[in-house]
Amino acid sequence: MFDLQKLTFFTEGNTFTGSRSEGKKLLRYRVKPEEDELVAYYWRNDKCFEAANEKEEKRFLLNEKGLEAIQNWLEEAWNQ
Repeated sequence: MFDLQKLTFFTEGNTFTGSRSEGKKLLRYRVKPEEDELVAYYWRNDKCFEAANEKEEKRFLLNEKGLEAIQNWLEEAWNQ
C-alpha cells in the first residue's frame, strides 16, 4: 500500500510526494491536482522529481475513485 493524502488535500491544490523501498527496490511518486484531474508520476531512480530522467505519468479523475486508481497503478508499477 502506498501512502496518499485524502481527497481534500488535493482539492485544496496541494502536491504530495512519497516513496516506497524494500532493500534495493525503490519507487518514488508524486501526485498533484490540475484542474479536474490528478496527475500522478513515478520513477525508480533515487533522485528528486526534477532530476529524475525516466518518469511515468498518468492522469486520473479528481475524486475518490481516482485516488483508488492511483493506488492500483502504483501497486502495479511496484510489482513489475
